Amino acid sequence: MAGSVCVVSVHGIGFQQPPRDGRPGYADALHDLLRKTLGDRLGDDPERPATGGPVYVSSEWDGSPANGLGRLDAGRALVSEEGKIAHVALVYSPSEPLEPRFGETAEALARAAISHGHYTSTVGALRLLASDVWAALHEDSGGGGRSTLTPRSDLDVSVHHGVLGRVLHRGAQAAAKDPAMASETAGAFGTLRALQDDVATYVTRNDLRERVRDFVQDALLLLIDRDDISGVVINAHSQGTVLCWDVLCRLPFSSWARDDDRRAGLFRHFVTAGSPIRKYVDMFAWGDQVGELAAALDPIGSLIWHNFCDPHDPVADPLNPPAGWRPGDPWDEPPEPDTGLLVARDADGAVRHVPIADAPVDNIKHSSGGGLQAHDYWNNEKQFVPALAALL
Repeated sequence: MAGSVCVVSVHGIGFQQPPRDGRPGYADALHDLLRKTLGDRLGDDPERPATGGPVYVSSEWDGSPANGLGRLDAGRALVSEEGKIAHVALVYSPSEPLEPRFGETAEALARAAISHGHYTSTVGALRLLASDVWAALHEDSGGGGRSTLTPRSDLDVSVHHGVLGRVLHRGAQAAAKDPAMASETAGAFGTLRALQDDVATYVTRNDLRERVRDFVQDALLLLIDRDDISGVVINAHSQGTVLCWDVLCRLPFSSWARDDDRRAGLFRHFVTAGSPIRKYVDMFAWGDQVGELAAALDPIGSLIWHNFCDPHDPVADPLNPPAGWRPGDPWDEPPEPDTGLLVARDADGAVRHVPIADAPVDNIKHSSGGGLQAHDYWNNEKQFVPALAALL
């Protein structure tokens, strides 16, 4: 029988709310929207018969990483019928606090301030600020959709630093208990704070960064080793795009291709939405080489990278324009072979541009549900959701 294509959803750590006490998980709303296009071809988690939805895989369960990843064991079905599209959502749920430490947050901000000239000029920074204010003022907070940007509420409020962090976290907890309050309590400000913590934590806490990378890598390897999986589409949002990019860059794609390993062709599409990767490269000196990922990406391999970006999203940028691109510049000027933002170094030492298919979207117009609406791609029913469904 034909195996299942599996879409793996990964959000920023601070938004990876698992389903709990009857409350939906962070990818449930996206799952429902995908079903409108895919119908019965999209499978539900057979171990959640009451609610359906994605298969949530946690980094720990009852304090055990093995028990968390055990949900991906070959003996446990991901869909009720083989051949249906499976949906797996990853949740990093460690026993230790997730918050950035104050000194490290200050360090990250200082590094960004020093390097901001690589990303934008002073005039460009003012233009960005105006764009951010415009996006917040034009949000449709009364929309009927469920925001996919509600900060997670499954963490103990005591781990959040400062009065502001505790207030915002209590707001997120209230929103999770009463979805009708989500747009009022989460809001653009609370969402931006959670995004700030996501970035500061990932940039400055190498201990946590390595653990979450290992978790995502282990989950992907377990998936492609299953006989019932015929292809994988990675669907990453926001800070999750940086995490998945980091993981894909170190998977052994070149070895798989050299050994004619079936795993080399299982990764079909890498979908990034609201990605801050350009900011990481320009402001945090994250590096511009894609490493092992070069062997998987088209035209050498079978993987195609799609990047969705709203011009009014303060977090995201297009990824295909040249390294010298600045906010406000046109997107459609193709880079020279060696001047792209992300590059690959071939065996002979030659450097080449890595092509990425940028797709502009308008989340203010086509999304709803509150939060930072310009950043809410998974709720965009006209442009993002149908495009993701088509890749499945």
